[in-house]
Amino acid sequence: MTDFYFHHDPDKLPEYSGKCHPVQIFDSHPLNKYKCSHASKELLTKIRKLGVEINPDALDLVTIATAVTSAETFEPRENAPNSWSRILNLHIPVLAPDKWEAVAKRLESLLGFLTGDQWKLSFIKSELVIPKPINSKQSKISADSLKGLNTVCLFSGGLDSAVGAIDILNGHSEIRPMLVSHAYRADGAKQQDIKKLLKKPFGEFSYSIAPQLSGQAKHANDTSMRGRSFNFLAMAVLGIAALRKANNDDTISQIIVPENGYISINPPLTRRRIGSHSTRTTHPNFLSQLELLLNDVGFNIHLINPYQFKTKGEMLAECVDQDAVKKAIPLSVSCSHWHREHIQCGYCLPCLVRRASIFHAGFTKDADYAVPRLTSILNESEKRDDVHAVQTAIIRLKKSPDYMAWLRQSGPLPQNKETREELESTVKRGLAEIEAFLKSVKLA
Repeated sequence: MTDFYFHHDPDKLPEYSGKCHPVQIFDSHPLNKYKCSHASKELLTKIRKLGVEINPDALDLVTIATAVTSAETFEPRENAPNSWSRILNLHIPVLAPDKWEAVAKRLESLLGFLTGDQWKLSFIKSELVIPKPINSKQSKISADSLKGLNTVCLFSGGLDSAVGAIDILNGHSEIRPMLVSHAYRADGAKQQDIKKLLKKPFGEFSYSIAPQLSGQAKHANDTSMRGRSFNFLAMAVLGIAALRKANNDDTISQIIVPENGYISINPPLTRRRIGSHSTRTTHPNFLSQLELLLNDVGFNIHLINPYQFKTKGEMLAECVDQDAVKKAIPLSVSCSHWHREHIQCGYCLPCLVRRASIFHAGFTKDADYAVPRLTSILNESEKRDDVHAVQTAIIRLKKSPDYMAWLRQSGPLPQNKETREELESTVKRGLAEIEAFLKSVKLA
């Protein structure tokens, strides 16, 4: 168990030790890189450059997301008793601690569902001064650019988010979005290249928490990043707050989360993958419960995945601008190992789903892969695991095709029977896409 303490003033933080981890957040004070780890050092400046005042609750939410992402990054999973599920105690300064204490237990449970860890959140009164907009010509231009926008759309640089942006901005949609990104290193350039394919005007807000370990820490960062979607969605809520202020319109509430339905559910391919291998970043249970929690705090937002009942291949095949999506494919990133080598591996589950979707939609030009020929890894135990897991799932479900029971292993499903059946059908079609691709490369 590790206690993480967060504050914008490093002098208000305890000393670093094995079980006490101080983290300086924001850029209101000079960084003390030896005493503290640090995160979100540029956030306040980014907010000020938006040119509008930000709702204090939205600032609290991104502070909490900063703390969650930092703790998840700074605590190696191998330190956990079972080498996976960590015990994380977070002491977080917020402007309205009573409001967040009222939902703390629910948020802890939701984060546990998302990351597989045990969370304990406690909130103290923040001494941070709410950032005011920068009084400059550029800041005014930034504020003016938000006028007329009515939606926030997540934009990661992945293939699903590229399709989402193209469908909105290259078709006949009435949506006028702010594209919100939380770029990691080397992701930003990919995102900008895809944005050049978009035909209508849009707003932008891009920001990275960029957590950095203290000079006293003797371990590397954890890279599982299970909680990244909580941070992403917190940034989206901040975007909604900015749009409401710029447009003087508190009815702006829609946050679009473009994710194919198969990966959204992401049922575990084998029994041993329940939990550790099956991410839940956009699982409908997570999104619906988070929406309820945030609205109880007072945000009044709506999280919408327009592709919940589409496979990735269907998203590509039905995209409104086939020329743009054809160009976006080699520019996009889907790989779960991308941040290790900055080339997509070609054999992880996200890469397999990606390659299957491109095959399904009939496109031929793709990004480069570290392993373009999957048959070459069949004798490499570290690389063949996901391919074997998919093959196992295909064989098992043909023998015993209880797809609904399989879906439930990934988490609670909606109560509505029709919705559950649509999710089941989507996952069936998604697995069929992967099987068709594996057959094409002599692996099924």
